Amino acid sequence: MGSQTGARAAALKVLNRVEGGDAYADIALDAGLEGLSGPDTGLTTELVYGVLRWKIRLDYTIDLFSAIRSKKIEHRVLNALRIGAYQLLFLTRVPSRAAINESVELVKPDKRKAGFVNAVLRKIASEKERIALPDPDKDIIRHITIACSHPEWIVRRWAARYGTAETIELCRAGQEVPPRTVRVNTLSTSRQRLIEELKESGYDVEETRYSPDGIEVRGGGALAAKDPRYYIQDEASQLVSLLLSPMPGESLLDACSAPGGKTTHLAQLMGNRGAIYALDKHEARVRTVAETAARLGAGIIKTFTFDAAGSLDFLEKGSLDAILCDAPCSGLGVLRRAPDARYRRKEEDIAGLQAIQSRILDNLAGYLKKGGRLVYSTCTFEPEETEGVVSRFLKKHPDFSLEDVSKYLPQSCSELVDKDGFLRTFPHRHGMDGFFAARMRKG
Repeated sequence: MGSQTGARAAALKVLNRVEGGDAYADIALDAGLEGLSGPDTGLTTELVYGVLRWKIRLDYTIDLFSAIRSKKIEHRVLNALRIGAYQLLFLTRVPSRAAINESVELVKPDKRKAGFVNAVLRKIASEKERIALPDPDKDIIRHITIACSHPEWIVRRWAARYGTAETIELCRAGQEVPPRTVRVNTLSTSRQRLIEELKESGYDVEETRYSPDGIEVRGGGALAAKDPRYYIQDEASQLVSLLLSPMPGESLLDACSAPGGKTTHLAQLMGNRGAIYALDKHEARVRTVAETAARLGAGIIKTFTFDAAGSLDFLEKGSLDAILCDAPCSGLGVLRRAPDARYRRKEEDIAGLQAIQSRILDNLAGYLKKGGRLVYSTCTFEPEETEGVVSRFLKKHPDFSLEDVSKYLPQSCSELVDKDGFLRTFPHRHGMDGFFAARMRKG
């Protein structure tokens, strides 16, 4: 098997796993990259994430040239078509002949399927400059859905809230490859020292605009995922921990801590002095937090496998100085980073997520001391999961009050705080993941 065929075969296996609901894209890809190296790793990653980002538009294109509707095509064959169509439409560096022939190889030795894939992809290759998208004047929602490859229910929600022009910008941002940002591990180095070391290693780097601990990394090779000098983390996510304003010697709870980015950031901000209790209800994810803490030298983190909505037997009521609740959510703010999330979620999921978020906050309230701080954050824009949850919580818990988060952020972040004192970041406005955060204090 040739090198490029191997990369495409690996991509096909990953996409088949994701399509079958067997694994999230990042987990399936990590497994799929085993045994690959160099260019094959890059091509496999490009094909997997490219197909997932553009799946709706790819299926629309396939339907234009296939006698069989994409919904009725066997998953393995459809994913081979998607891999070929993605290269034809979006990877101009790949010759059309190679894109077609290598995709055909993926479904051999079945001659009928190979002939079908060959015929459809050849039609796409010959007509790709003349493919018409749905007319925006007749149906702007469908046009955005296909052009920007976002599910129609998401487009409708955003268009009703932001208008169609900004929805297009937001959806386009969701199709971009996110920047590579890291948070400096200040327990072991400084931002300036790490910048110098990364430059010496051939990277083009600069300080992030908003986060005081962040570095944006351009150029160079892949970043080592387990380097103790830094943690790979989006700039918006780095800002959330600042809102808790943790102090050395305090007792904190990170209620939904996996994979440990914010948890270890809190340890840094505390100078590794005090206690941080880190929870997740899945044992494997708790192990990830523990491994991250050990790698970064954050010795004050203690991990527990608990559901944050249930009884936390190891804690006394009223014992904590501060709590961070980065709650499970729809994830619509991080679609550029997790493109498969848009297909896993349905609109009806949001009400269920809101209920979970509210149960968690209600449960956590009792563990805070008087005067303690509670930060609630999500990586989504949806009102039901953001200000809706906060509003409901404050009505149910009149001893809590809302605080303006701008007091706890650098001056450079003023544009990220809305009139209600919430942190709101958007990929199309700020170049960061979409996050929401609120800070409350117990009276």
